[in-house]
Amino acid sequence: MNYKVLYRKYRPDSFEGLVGQNHVVEILKNSIKENKIAHAYLFSGPRGTGKTSTARILAKSINCLDNQNGVACGKCPNCLSFSGNPDIIEIDAASNNGVDEIRELINNIKIMPTSLKYKVYIIDEVHMLSQSAFNALLLTLEEPPEHVVFILATTNIESVPITILSRCQRFDFKRISNNDLLKQLKYVCDNEKIEYDEDGLQEVANLADGGLRDALSILDQLSKNEEKITTDLVVREIGSISNQKIMDLIKAIANNNIESFENIMQNFQKNSLNYKVIIKKIIYALSEIAVDVVKNNSKIDIDYDKCKNIILDLNSLINKININVDPYLLIKITLLGYMDITIDNERNELNKNERNEIIEEKRVIDSKKEEPIKKEEFSKTTENKIEIRQPMRITINDKLIDIRINNCFVNASKNYLKSLQETWKKFIDNVDSALIRGLVNDTMVVTASDKYAILVTTINHQELEINEKIDEIKSLFAKFNGTDYILVFIGETKWNQEKKKYIENLQKHYKYEYISEDMEEKSSENTTADDLTTIATDLFDIDKIEIE
Repeated sequence: MNYKVLYRKYRPDSFEGLVGQNHVVEILKNSIKENKIAHAYLFSGPRGTGKTSTARILAKSINCLDNQNGVACGKCPNCLSFSGNPDIIEIDAASNNGVDEIRELINNIKIMPTSLKYKVYIIDEVHMLSQSAFNALLLTLEEPPEHVVFILATTNIESVPITILSRCQRFDFKRISNNDLLKQLKYVCDNEKIEYDEDGLQEVANLADGGLRDALSILDQLSKNEEKITTDLVVREIGSISNQKIMDLIKAIANNNIESFENIMQNFQKNSLNYKVIIKKIIYALSEIAVDVVKNNSKIDIDYDKCKNIILDLNSLINKININVDPYLLIKITLLGYMDITIDNERNELNKNERNEIIEEKRVIDSKKEEPIKKEEFSKTTENKIEIRQPMRITINDKLIDIRINNCFVNASKNYLKSLQETWKKFIDNVDSALIRGLVNDTMVVTASDKYAILVTTINHQELEINEKIDEIKSLFAKFNGTDYILVFIGETKWNQEKKKYIENLQKHYKYEYISEDMEEKSSENTTADDLTTIATDLFDIDKIEIE
């Protein structure tokens, strides 16, 4: 019997099983109970919060023959035949985002359901539809046949046109609270006979960041060790940080104890702990301390302004660590600014040479991070490289990302794209590492050639964290696929910019040429303007491109 991962095994199939979305459940149950079924729903919210599961439960409930107060009975013929029923159509907009697919959908909705009362279309990641596909869907979404219900789901509501939003009943899914996550994790552990400490499960809930799917994926990975789930196990296997260590770090800052501060930071770096988790935990801890300071209940001698300023600086820092440098140096220098290093210099002061190195590295980084990247600079070799002392990990930089995007466009085609999209979805479902699966779960292939692939993540700034693990992801994908693809991950905003730039370049008869990753150009392929226009039309579903 094939093993089923925990997040699939414990996917809810009724409203009672949904976790942390009571505000959505109550409205939907009441609307079903009163037979006030809308023709279109839109579920938005972070990943792993139950949007797709709720869509399936809603589809099942509105088709139940013996509905009990808005809840499907689970026993009638419609409920028993729900799984795999042809009247329930699930569409992944990431891989079916063209106008042709939507036109086919529109033609099929005229056909009456085969066995159910309603034919339900669940369109996941609907924000990935092209503009022409959205336009084709508009009229049908506003006035569909009486036997059709649309349920749209998205993690990026900002990318859904207002014309679509205005035609749907919108429900916003919230991040699941740590208390609700902890309760569900305990339930799963008890059912699966997994031993645990409550503190260990609380740490798993902290890492999940409001997503039940991520929490169960982490639990799944930890349970394979057949050890008791403890804080130490989570720290060792996943790279988490104990709350006590974070409090010790804050106390060291408050007491100007540089020796203790340095020891804690070195411990974090030695164990290769996730720097984003460190920053987030410091922010959460300081926010609680700030409240205690206002209430005059704080046990740590630190003022409110210092708490606020550290939080603001760290929050700004977490979005800027996207360059090839050890992030611990940036965290360290940021926090050092809030310590009085003149106190007890002989005991507490950092080694002056080391401090000077950190300050100089920070200065060089600050001078470089806002420098714009120009296309004509790609062919230049890198000069005056910054020597970084003991970096935690190597990540690709902005220039290399732009080079890989360029190289992917040289030989990109829709045939490569469709083939790789299917393979990538299977890879996500089968990857063993919960950490890697959590990183790539919300990514999709948007352009592919025979050697290169561009992937977009729907989570803001997550591409930075993914690209830090790109070598490991590339290696795992190569083993799974049997082909050594060169990958690059970008955010949706950058992808939209690159797509627009691509079309503009074609209109100017610009020929894309391979650029080696050491910034030296290789020989170009002889691609004509007409060929490039055909490629653009094929890739982006553009009906017409005028070449002046």
